Amino acid sequence: MLVQIRKRVFRLAMPAIVSNLLYTFQNIVDTIMLGHYGNPVVSLSAAGIGGMFYFLMFPIIMGLTTGGVAIIARRWGEKNYDEARRVFDDLYTLLILISIPISVFAITLGWLLPVALGASETVTKEAYMYIMGVFAFYPFAVFMATYQSSLRAAGDTKTPMIIDIVANVWNVLWNFVLIYGNFGFPQLGVLGAGIATGTSYVIGAFSYIILQVRGRLIVYPDILSGFRMRGNVVKTLFKVGIPAGIERGMWSLTSFIYAALIFYVSSSLGYSAFQVGLRAESLAYMPGFGFSIAATTLMGQYLGEKSPWKARMATMESAKMCAVFMGLAGLLMVLFPSQIAMLFTNDVEIIKLASLYLFMMGFTEPALGILFTLAGGMRGAGYTTMPMVINLTGLLGIRLGLAVLFAIPLGMGLVGVWLGMVFETFIRAIWMYMEFRRGRWSTVHV
Repeated sequence: MLVQIRKRVFRLAMPAIVSNLLYTFQNIVDTIMLGHYGNPVVSLSAAGIGGMFYFLMFPIIMGLTTGGVAIIARRWGEKNYDEARRVFDDLYTLLILISIPISVFAITLGWLLPVALGASETVTKEAYMYIMGVFAFYPFAVFMATYQSSLRAAGDTKTPMIIDIVANVWNVLWNFVLIYGNFGFPQLGVLGAGIATGTSYVIGAFSYIILQVRGRLIVYPDILSGFRMRGNVVKTLFKVGIPAGIERGMWSLTSFIYAALIFYVSSSLGYSAFQVGLRAESLAYMPGFGFSIAATTLMGQYLGEKSPWKARMATMESAKMCAVFMGLAGLLMVLFPSQIAMLFTNDVEIIKLASLYLFMMGFTEPALGILFTLAGGMRGAGYTTMPMVINLTGLLGIRLGLAVLFAIPLGMGLVGVWLGMVFETFIRAIWMYMEFRRGRWSTVHV
């Protein structure tokens, strides 16, 4: 039984890892190309702020998709496939309706974030251009996220991977064309990177529609039927999704405060180095995301089968495998930080600071993998409140408290900010493991 569970974890995790690797690759391509365009301090800071704005707008979407995954996976485990599809209908309709006003807000008021961060006038202008380029296509990003999460909940991680390959190839090609103005197109710089990313969502969305029309999806919404949302399902989506959305919002808020702190202690140079280090480190996150998705799916499906012991075993095996993979990635960060940073920019000062970041964070990767996976498993059960409390307390309380303490009163500056991240990661991983062992997730009904 253990061998079978491990195989199932691996089959689900690997395509999800590739999908997230491709998404990270998209960010890395943006960083590399912008790191060699114009003034890299300006372009990298602008793209980093633009990406931050994207995630500030995403918490409610991610929260509700978490609720949808928990319900769809549970119904799939119960073999109630028709109800799983109807939940997909409810989720799809709700999220598309929510995405439209978010898109309008970002396009009209996206300039507020870089101003609030205290960015220079040049960085503010470029960041706003990136935001407009991405958010003009935001509903298509939400469309993709809805299909990805619902298919994964039903146990199909390969189709989202294929769609991600298509979307990312588009993004890379148009980055090259629009950032630098190749093949007769105008040189748009940061705006070009935003447009390339935004239009990749359009390509991904239409790819899903084509597969649905051809009958290639195991679960799909009946998007042309005029289907109305069911109040009881929407209520459950919000009940499960609000804590997950708050958690996601807290990540975004922490990123905002962290960015402001970094600007305060080291200006745009430190923030550019942070962006390089963070995007390089994001490669190490890929096993974490992949095994977290596997844990989320299997937790929901095994609970639907009335097998909580299998759900526990699948989540723990996912966490162990993830810790090994992320530990190996962390080892590369510790051994070769400068070489990794040099892939993103040729600015000597940025490389120096980013290398220090990568070296420090490399030691935290196994703990981070366990943290990601156990939290994902509990969310798959619909148990979202305690993961929210743990992450909220850890990131907004412990992490920021330590970062401010080390950076300002103790005079450690940028190194102090990153040292706070190191200590807090281990504390939060231990806390998440203790909560998982309590087993209260097994009593949740969705």
